Amino acid sequence: MQFTSLTTLLRTYNTEEKSRQYFANRRWSNGIICPHCGNHESEKKIYIFKTSEYYKCGACGKKFTVRTKTFLGDSKVSYQNWLVALYLVTSHKKGISSFQLSKDIGVTQKTAWFMLQRILHVVSTGDDGGKLSGTVEVDEVYVGGKEGNKHKSKKTVNINKNEGDKAMFLGMIQRGGLLIIRKFDKLNKAHIQPLIDRHITEDAIVNTDESTIYKGALSGRERRVVNHSIGQYVMENNTTNRIEGVFAHFKRMVNGIHHYLSHFHIQKYTNMFCFRWNTMNCGESERIELLLMNMNNTKITYKEVVHGGQEG
Repeated sequence: MQFTSLTTLLRTYNTEEKSRQYFANRRWSNGIICPHCGNHESEKKIYIFKTSEYYKCGACGKKFTVRTKTFLGDSKVSYQNWLVALYLVTSHKKGISSFQLSKDIGVTQKTAWFMLQRILHVVSTGDDGGKLSGTVEVDEVYVGGKEGNKHKSKKTVNINKNEGDKAMFLGMIQRGGLLIIRKFDKLNKAHIQPLIDRHITEDAIVNTDESTIYKGALSGRERRVVNHSIGQYVMENNTTNRIEGVFAHFKRMVNGIHHYLSHFHIQKYTNMFCFRWNTMNCGESERIELLLMNMNNTKITYKEVVHGGQEG
């Protein structure tokens, strides 16, 4: 059943069993499959326990639930809270912090943070972006604190003043199409060329600014330049205003909602940002269903998640 708001979601899935069945229907839309041995219920019977959420496979004899080997894992969080969390994370344009999520669903901040990381993990294990064609705008952005605002002991020495210890990203957006943003340790031809070759068709027209990093990195694709250094931002139909507008929203997500994201985790938040952007024309329930298409084999442990530090 479709829902268009948090109110209609809570009204529709107002019991734990209805919420559990929602996840079961998305995971096994074509019949129950044992996550342990791959047996389909049409091949060997799968037994459903009437007094619990467990199933038992007639082929391997093992028990399992809707959660088994998914991002839900062995979590004790209710199915209804998971569904609400999915709604909040995917519907808020700039996302939601774990602190706010913990308040909204009534769990600890640590639990909310782990739930958020699990949801981000599902997006990060999905499609890597696809191909961009037609006119594609490409630009780079640096995200992080300004070196001039740091205490002397915290400043990064012997490094480009525009970079510091900021996270460096290359963004690509097809006009009327998909958005892709990837983090790099270094923004230069050698690093960005493979990404451009993988995601931009050879006959695409690429709009960039005057940065020298694109020289030779486009592998023969037609490049049209707008020179920002002389105040040129639009030349006929050539501009990078769209991707720069995307970066403005992206920075507000990082700085306004999460305040700080470590280099280890920031690409996962970036992937979710792109997912929300690329599904902005979808309904609220449709967006969640698209995410849950990747829910199989997405289990991740807390130890794997916390490596690299926490953030809000």
